[in-house]
Amino acid sequence: MDIRIIQEKDNKVLKRKEVLMEIEHKDRATPSRQELTNELSKKFNVPADKIYINYILSKRGEQKARAKVKIYYEA
Repeated sequence: MDIRIIQEKDNKVLKRKEVLMEIEHKDRATPSRQELTNELSKKFNVPADKIYINYILSKRGEQKARAKVKIYYEA
């Protein structure tokens, strides 16, 4: 699973990072929320419980998906 960041925005008021990304999942189904959470936890070096996935959308016939994720800062 390859993750490419399209847009990244720091929201200091709500103490989170908002990330729009494209996920390439060759020869596999669209990744589950749990799989994506685990990958992002490693990539951004944050605990999994600080990651909230708004959506994962995949177009029919493509092996790419878009996801919108919110990563909350440590309190």
